[in-house]
Amino acid sequence: MTKRLLLMLTCGLMLACGGGDDAGGGGSQTGGSEYLNVSNVEILGGNTTATLNIQASNNCEWVISWTESWIRSISPTTGRGPQNVTITLTVNPSSTAARTAIVTVKNTSGTITRNITVTQAANAEQLTASPTTMNFEASGGTQEITVTSNTAWSITGKADWFDCDKTSGTGSSKVTVTVKANTGIDERDAILTFKGDNMSVEVKVHQIAPQIDFYVTTPTSLTAGALAENVSISVAGNANWVVQSNSVWAVPSVKSGKGEQTFSVALEDNTTEQTRQAEITISVTGKTPVVVTITQSAGNRPVVSDLQLQGVEKTEAELSFTYTSMFPVASYGLCYSKTANPTVTNSSVLQANSNNVMLTGLTPGTEYHIRAYATSAAGTGYSDEITFTTIKGEQPNPGDNPQPGW
Repeated sequence: MTKRLLLMLTCGLMLACGGGDDAGGGGSQTGGSEYLNVSNVEILGGNTTATLNIQASNNCEWVISWTESWIRSISPTTGRGPQNVTITLTVNPSSTAARTAIVTVKNTSGTITRNITVTQAANAEQLTASPTTMNFEASGGTQEITVTSNTAWSITGKADWFDCDKTSGTGSSKVTVTVKANTGIDERDAILTFKGDNMSVEVKVHQIAPQIDFYVTTPTSLTAGALAENVSISVAGNANWVVQSNSVWAVPSVKSGKGEQTFSVALEDNTTEQTRQAEITISVTGKTPVVVTITQSAGNRPVVSDLQLQGVEKTEAELSFTYTSMFPVASYGLCYSKTANPTVTNSSVLQANSNNVMLTGLTPGTEYHIRAYATSAAGTGYSDEITFTTIKGEQPNPGDNPQPGW
């Protein structure tokens, strides 16, 4: 920033050599007494040059000296008589404090010495940080931020995955940032804010995620029973993945996921009498998909057994049986006919409410073929067939007395 130069002559020190410590000859500018006059110099903080006005007699040879390093040069450093001298200095690094230096001007004969004060005001606040973006590999590492400042500053915004070797400072400095290894599945970012008195600057800290990794820890072949159940599939790594099933009876609990995760696959009842398979495909962009094959056992029809004849009359018979079923039974009972191998579709059917059944409406003296049955979603199961003949006898005619002894 360029600022106008302010030179203030705060005091004029006029000396006519001939009296006191600076006494010299008369006042002649050619052969009389020498005189030398200089003034203090005040400079705005943003400026780096100033003019020192030397008032001297023509016969006064003078020389200039100084000790402060921030005064880079004074030109010229020697001369005769009146002259404007250029002072070149560095920018005041402070935004809060002025600085001063003593510049000595004396005549070469050593009879006159003038010490003037050069005052440079505090500079405008400065605060920069470089680089403004720091990129780290997934393995972590260390980098430096160069802070250029003329003021006190502090740092905010540190995250738990990296450390700074300092959180504040004054003036220019270096800050070491140490980033830990990224063991997660996401890239991560943080903003470090360097705050001065009235200004701030941000540095972005960015770390990439580890190289995409993906694998399935579950065996790629699973077996399940015919009854509905959930099976689990586990994915490891740090990739984004999607899940698809090729069967409506095997439904994954998620359609996609990220990183390490276990999801379930809901299997419906296999009410068929054939073993079946479903394929669950887990895919990652740029990677070979993994296919998990689920083999589900075949379903079974109800098992009906132990059909027994409890008693036979002319027109009725009492029977009992048992059944077991993998799936809920919708109906059960007896199917019977006068021919062999009765079924629920080709014979008479008596749907029962218990395992003991009274079969009525039979014809006396007639051979019957009978089986017990039970029906579930898997189909109808039958017991072994038994055969029996009802007791012979005539049916009474209308009006006959059916009581014994007629």
